[in-house]
Amino acid sequence: MNYNRTINKILVENIGSKPILVLYGARQVGKTTLMKSIMERFTKTLYLQGDDPKDALLLEHRSSDELSSLVSGYDLIVIDEAQRVKDIGTTLKLIADNVKDVRVIASGSSSFELANKLSEPLTGRNRKFYLYPLSVSELVEAYGKINTDKELETYMTFGMYPKIVSAQSREEKAILIKELAGDYLFKDLFMFGDIRNSFAFEKLIKLLALRIGSEISYSELAKEVGISRDTVMNYIKLLEQAFIIFRLTPLYTNKAKEINKSHKIYFYDIGIRNALINNTDPMELRPDKGAIFENFFIAEKVKEREYSGRSGEIHFWKSRSGSEIDFVEVSGGIIKAYECKWKEIAKAPKAWLETYPKSSFECVTTENVVDHF
Repeated sequence: MNYNRTINKILVENIGSKPILVLYGARQVGKTTLMKSIMERFTKTLYLQGDDPKDALLLEHRSSDELSSLVSGYDLIVIDEAQRVKDIGTTLKLIADNVKDVRVIASGSSSFELANKLSEPLTGRNRKFYLYPLSVSELVEAYGKINTDKELETYMTFGMYPKIVSAQSREEKAILIKELAGDYLFKDLFMFGDIRNSFAFEKLIKLLALRIGSEISYSELAKEVGISRDTVMNYIKLLEQAFIIFRLTPLYTNKAKEINKSHKIYFYDIGIRNALINNTDPMELRPDKGAIFENFFIAEKVKEREYSGRSGEIHFWKSRSGSEIDFVEVSGGIIKAYECKWKEIAKAPKAWLETYPKSSFECVTTENVVDHF
């Protein structure tokens, strides 16, 4: 099934705003399908695949005149898996500087590799966008609110990658999510990420998967895995750049009453997390379902913020007395707090209300989360 991705309209509106648009996102998240649907809006297009050696050779070691001859006259040029093209940053710079009114979309699953190649050459010439697994709002548009509500626990078990959502049976979904977690997502990490100890890397990511929603200590992780703290930090940075995990830091405005140093780690797709710990059991059998729902909601908030273009900060909150709030948005001086609960409704902690009396508070449950988006 082809899903109407929220970012489709945003990308189309930005074509021409800069010579180069860069679309980042994990493998299998739907970048190629998205770009091909955008190409259908234009009359004359050129599609080049960095994975295809013939296409890559068309772009590698070319002069500005050769590149101009290749791309001139097209309404839109798409370069998929651009990080596979040698010196792609320099190539795109030459295209941007020498082809009048050129419009290029370059995509890459390996954001750390592509970003490193593009950052300096394309300064001022590119605009970045991010595509994530399917969002709740995209699922509601595709299947309706009632069906999305009905399948909520399936999404929290197997995640929301398009191919997995479209799979018909639990058995097929389980096979696909394990393949995706094991084969596709880490392919670029091992290829480009300079991971010298694959056993330690895999052990670390499984530990992170087991601790979603909990505060983590990098030193303790290093001790458990048997690597240095610096290596732990480097591996976590790679996982972030590959759009597998993201970090939340604590909201910290009151030194006397709030913690300020710990971090929490979440997965962009909860299905990947479940596959990493080899547990795709139904939710009613799971002792970690509260943490799963918390991760699910916070990842949805990250997608929503990115697609809406909202600026500001995101955090969790914890007082020194032990009161906690799962997710806090700070934007334009407005503070919004969200607590995640499987079923029961929670009230704002007294310590929170005393510290941030002008903030809003909402308890999100499995009963109302679809309505929230």
